[in-house]
Amino acid sequence: MTGRWITWRSRAGAAAAVVAACALAAGVTACGSNSDSSTGAASTSAGTGTGSSGGGTYKIGWAEAKTGYLALVDQPLEKGLRAEIARINDAGGIDGKYKIELETRDMKTDAATGATVAQELLSDGIDALITTCDTDVSLPGAQIAAQQNTPVISSCGAGAQFPQQVPAPYGFLNVSGTEAEGSAIAEYANKKGYKTAYILSSNSEAYTSRLPAAFEKRFKELGGRIVGSAQYKIGDTDYRATATKIVSANPDVIVPAAFPPDSIAFLKNLAAAGNTKPIILNDGNDTPAIFGAGSQLKNSTMITYGGYTGPDSTAEQWLAAYKKMFGGEPGSLQTALGGDLADALAAAVKAAGSTDGTKVANALRGLPTFPGATGPVTYGDSTKFGLTPGVPKKMFAVATFDLPNKSFKVVESFFPDKVVQ
Repeated sequence: MTGRWITWRSRAGAAAAVVAACALAAGVTACGSNSDSSTGAASTSAGTGTGSSGGGTYKIGWAEAKTGYLALVDQPLEKGLRAEIARINDAGGIDGKYKIELETRDMKTDAATGATVAQELLSDGIDALITTCDTDVSLPGAQIAAQQNTPVISSCGAGAQFPQQVPAPYGFLNVSGTEAEGSAIAEYANKKGYKTAYILSSNSEAYTSRLPAAFEKRFKELGGRIVGSAQYKIGDTDYRATATKIVSANPDVIVPAAFPPDSIAFLKNLAAAGNTKPIILNDGNDTPAIFGAGSQLKNSTMITYGGYTGPDSTAEQWLAAYKKMFGGEPGSLQTALGGDLADALAAAVKAAGSTDGTKVANALRGLPTFPGATGPVTYGDSTKFGLTPGVPKKMFAVATFDLPNKSFKVVESFFPDKVVQ
C-alpha cells in the first residue's frame, strides 16, 4: 500500500524516560508523567442532550486508567481521542448531526473498580464505552456495558478473545491483536532473511505469552528455527544470565515480548553481554521511556501502530488537530490509536443512521474499510484476514530508533499475509 510515513519526536527527553519507567515499575503515576500523560479536562462536551435521547450529542464514556501502570498507555491515547473529537466536532459532528461528548473516570488499573466506573458511566447515559488497554482488566466493565446494549471497545488491549468474551455484538478491539502482531513480527523477520531466533516471553500476562507463541508458530511455518527461549516475570530487573545465554546461542534475531521497564533492563543487559544481533521489539515499547535502554536500540526495530499518513487515513488532519490542542507532536506513535477510537465510532454511527447501541454495534461489526488516524481500518471483513469478528485489520508500522533525537522513524507499514491462531 502506498503512502507516506512520519517521524514523531519525544519532547520529553531523557527525563521522561526515567519518569515513565518509574511509573511502570511502581505501578502508579505519582513519580511523574511523560509528555503524553496529562489528560486535560475531565470532560469534553458539545451540543445538548445525549445521543440515546436523540438530542444531537453522542456521548462516549471511558473507564480509563488515570493511575496505575496502564495509565502510561491510556493517557496518551486519551489525548489522541480528544484531538480527533475536536476535529470531528469542528467539522459539524458525526454526519453533521451529532456532536461528540467525552466523559472519563479513573478505574485505577483495577478490574473491580473498572466495573464500578463502567456502571457509573452507563448511569450517566453514555452511548458507547471505552475500557482500558488490557482486555483482562477491562472484561468486568465491558460485560456490564454489553448487557445494557452498549458498544464497548478496549483502548488498545490486544486479547483477540475479548469480543467473544463480551455478549455479541457489543465487544470490540481497537488493535489487530496479539496473534496478528506475532505473525507480523515473524513475517518481517523472514523478509529480513533471519533463519534462527531466540524468544523471551512471560506467563505473567496473556500479551507477553500469546504474542511470542504466535511469532514462533508463524516463524516455523516460514522455515525459521527457534534456537532458544527464556521466561521472565514482569517486573524483573536482572537479565544478565539470560543475556549471556542468548549471545552464546548466536541467533539471527532476538524477539523479546516485553515492554518498559522490563525491556529496558533486558536491553541494557544485552549490551553488557556484548550482543550485536538484531532485535525486534513489540508495540509496548512505543513510549519515550524506551530511549533509556541505550545502545541496543541501534540494533532494534519495533513493530507498532501509527505513523502512516496516506490519503486513505485521517492521520494528517488528526495530527494537525493534536498540535493545535496540545501545542506539539505526540511522544508516541500509538497516540494515534486514540484518534482511531473516535473515527470508528463516528463511522459506525453514520453507517447505522442512529445512535442506538445495538444498531451502532452491528454497523461497526460490518463496517467496510474507513480512514483512521493510524491508516485504513477494516472491521467488516476481519475474518477474511484471519481475525475474529470485532477485531479490526490495521497496518503495523516498522519503526527504528533515532537515539540522538529520541524519536521513532516509521520506515514501512504492512499487514501479515497470514494470522496464526
